[in-house]
Amino acid sequence: MSQTSRSGAAIFFDVLSDLGVDYLFGHTGGAVIPLHVELNRRMRQGVPVPRFILCRQEGGAGHAAEGYARACGRVGVAIATSGPGATNLATPIADAYKDSLPTLFITGQVPSHAIGTDAFQEVDTVGFTRPISKHNYLVKDVRDLEWILREAYALASRGRPGPVVVDICKDAQMSECDQPSPPRLRHRAATPFDPLKADAILAALAAAERPVVKAGGGIIHAAAAPTLRAFAERFAVPVTTTFNALGAMPFEHPRNLGMPGMHGTIPANYALRDADLILTLGGRFDDRVAVKDFARGKRIAHVDIDPSEIDKTVAADLHLVAALDDFFEHAARSGPAADHADWLAQIARWREHMPKPYETSDHIKPQAVIEIISELTAGQATLVTGVGQHQMWSAQYYHFQRPRQWISSGGLGTMGFGLPAAIGAWLADPTHPVILIDGDGSFQMNMQELGTVVANHIPLKMFVLNNSFLGMVRQWEDMMDEGHHYETCLARNANCAPDCIDLDQSCRRQIPNLTGLKYVYPRLKTLRIKHPRALREGIASALAEPGSILVDIWIDKAENVIPMIRPGHRIEEMIES
Repeated sequence: MSQTSRSGAAIFFDVLSDLGVDYLFGHTGGAVIPLHVELNRRMRQGVPVPRFILCRQEGGAGHAAEGYARACGRVGVAIATSGPGATNLATPIADAYKDSLPTLFITGQVPSHAIGTDAFQEVDTVGFTRPISKHNYLVKDVRDLEWILREAYALASRGRPGPVVVDICKDAQMSECDQPSPPRLRHRAATPFDPLKADAILAALAAAERPVVKAGGGIIHAAAAPTLRAFAERFAVPVTTTFNALGAMPFEHPRNLGMPGMHGTIPANYALRDADLILTLGGRFDDRVAVKDFARGKRIAHVDIDPSEIDKTVAADLHLVAALDDFFEHAARSGPAADHADWLAQIARWREHMPKPYETSDHIKPQAVIEIISELTAGQATLVTGVGQHQMWSAQYYHFQRPRQWISSGGLGTMGFGLPAAIGAWLADPTHPVILIDGDGSFQMNMQELGTVVANHIPLKMFVLNNSFLGMVRQWEDMMDEGHHYETCLARNANCAPDCIDLDQSCRRQIPNLTGLKYVYPRLKTLRIKHPRALREGIASALAEPGSILVDIWIDKAENVIPMIRPGHRIEEMIES
């Protein structure tokens, strides 16, 4: 055997360390034991390796990798075993695909000779992840492992980001390799920048009377938020920031209209309704934004790095396939400035309704919870949510100030995303407080990850907006089924209902003290807030905690997310009260 020979597991960690991977979020299992053996061997020898974060379920590990990627822009890496380990990653993979997140999902696979024999915990990972990943690989030969890992990592963040899956057979992890295969030669010609198309878009923007920029998540991925603000000021154009672009414009910026769409802000939706030109930058035309007759009577311009998005759902009158950096650089160099004074005056009047006022009552209003958290954190916290009403209230009422502070599941709308994603977000950026705002329904879907929070001493501030319902579905039932509620009531006061503030009993971890003879039990602190008069003080005390804390806030059960554009309706039919 050559002295330079390395096992597949050794190659795996050599490559990840060389790529600068800091964290592996995952769970163990038979088909990845060789990787864990190598990891532990290196730890014992003091060799630098990525820190392994043992999550309580593979789905939680995948969402943690997503949260990491969203918060810092680097590739989030998750690892799981074959069979159920891989299938539990399906939802995070699909979630990352819908929201274009740079993520790498590593799965173990049965030995190569057993593929196709229906072996124990065998599943066709490449087959089932093909439609939900940017690309995927099956590694059967250890000689291919290094170039595949390097290519997969690069592919996850190159161009339009997305999840890449690498399925590694167990024998490839254990085999020795002294002569790795060279990288495959791949070439896909980049679309050349077309200055004439860019000039046509800029000229249309300057000539329009009521232009609106619809900024998408591509602005965040391209780190182009400062350039977007300069562009908006130069062309005197208001900007709607889609769900995935929140934070690209500071809340108080006079050009900022907030989030458009089904539960978007009043100024954003009014501006899209009355616009004569809509310029989409780095975003797709999601059905929650591009509602019925969205483009009627308007010119549509679209700039995107992904040519498949052009004309996919909404036909563009003008389009440019290009990186946003290139477009903004061209605009700064050659684009004419513009003046839309009358339009901006109207925008300023609409901005007086952002966010929409709400009525107070004897019950805690969820909007008040978000506003107090926003005020006490000066809009600077990294805000993570699950999916549901609480998510929309957070998007509407938190005063975002910076990119990468909004961590939430957009395109797939994955309940249970919040808690594990918050773990990844804090590890990605511990310089800002990480706040989880969740609903009682969404929180219960992955609350096992509280164990991960406690075990790793992650100082999350977790606020559960508890209305005892699957609130968004309940809201739709009220609007569309005369208030009949089917399987949406979570029975906050019933004896059978989980008690959020007692969950710390299952989240303790024994840690040897300095003597090695006794054990201490770090506990997850909890707090319940039931009355409006205790709200501000309770939130302030929770935010002041040095460690993690779970706050159960009993909000008004009947509160709805408003504004709302119902499915199949036009922007002008938006419900405002």
